[in-house]
Amino acid sequence: MTEQPPSEPSPEVVPIGSIAQDTGVTVATLRHYDHVGLIAPILRVGGKRRFSPDTVGRVNFIRRAQRAGFQLDEIKQLLDDRDRRWPSVVEEKLQELRERRRELEAIIEMLEQISECGCTVVADCSRLDQC
Repeated sequence: MTEQPPSEPSPEVVPIGSIAQDTGVTVATLRHYDHVGLIAPILRVGGKRRFSPDTVGRVNFIRRAQRAGFQLDEIKQLLDDRDRRWPSVVEEKLQELRERRRELEAIIEMLEQISECGCTVVADCSRLDQC
C-alpha cells in the first residue's frame, strides 16, 4: 500500500472507523478482514487505513455470507474468483444449507410434539420415541 504524508484525506477515501460504523462491525474485525485479504485499504494516511466507499458493500456481503454459513476462506474465494470457480462453492453451500434446513425442520417438529404432550418431565414423554 502507498504511504501518504499526513494531510486531509480526499473525499474518495473513508477512514476505518466510518466503515465500522456504516457496517456495524468493529474496527478490529475490519483489521482482521484486511489481514486475511478480504478487504484492502486503498492508502494509508499517517499510518491509518483509508478505504474506498465501496468497502461498505463488500463488508456487508461478507457479513451476510457468514450468516449463510460461509467461512472466511470461502468468502474470499467468492469475492476474488478470477477462475470462475465460485459456482461450485455456491452449490456446495446450497447443499449444506438444504441439509441443515431438513435437520432444523426435524428438530422443530420434535419440539412442537414435546410442547404439546403435557408431560411434566420431558425425559418421560412417550412422544420422544416417535421423534
